[in-house]
Amino acid sequence: MTDEQFTKGHLITLLISSAIGVGFGAGWWFFGASSVPSGATPLIVLGVVVVLGLVGWLVLTARRGAGLPAGGGREESPFGKQYGIAVLLMLVGIFGGARVLSAVFELPEAVPAWVLFVVGLHFLPFAKLFGSRRFLVLSASLCGVAVLAVVLAVAGWTAAWQLVPGFGGAVVLWATVVAGLLATSRQGATSPAL
Repeated sequence: MTDEQFTKGHLITLLISSAIGVGFGAGWWFFGASSVPSGATPLIVLGVVVVLGLVGWLVLTARRGAGLPAGGGREESPFGKQYGIAVLLMLVGIFGGARVLSAVFELPEAVPAWVLFVVGLHFLPFAKLFGSRRFLVLSASLCGVAVLAVVLAVAGWTAAWQLVPGFGGAVVLWATVVAGLLATSRQGATSPAL
């Protein structure tokens, strides 16, 4: 978000991008939990608790933003052509890279790290598009987690192929959601009235 007055349009953008972060974070978390050979139940429960807590926070934020001024209509929405191009390029990169890793290099276990890396890259243009440097941190963090998975797996910890992208990707996405919601609260962008 930019330094301009926070409006309902900004709130809607925050809620949509945060809901996407919560959802994909959940996908990564449960992928990681499914890769744990034994004792996955506490991890699954923890993931459910985190998702429910974040969804509750999003609902509360939406309700508290009811008194915000109008603004940031569809013409100002960051979810336009550039956003669509970034997502399309990400999908092409994911599927193309996954195919090459599996069929050419015979490394299907590396696909989760590749997916996380490409997802991280697709956030780079969002810094300008959404007016928030938080997307640069998100991009670098996801790419860093993906590289860490590769390094650990190549060094001999083969479980890193699934565990590091799974849990690491979830933590990074959820932390970014929390950072956005905290920043919005600190700005006083949402009124305390329910």
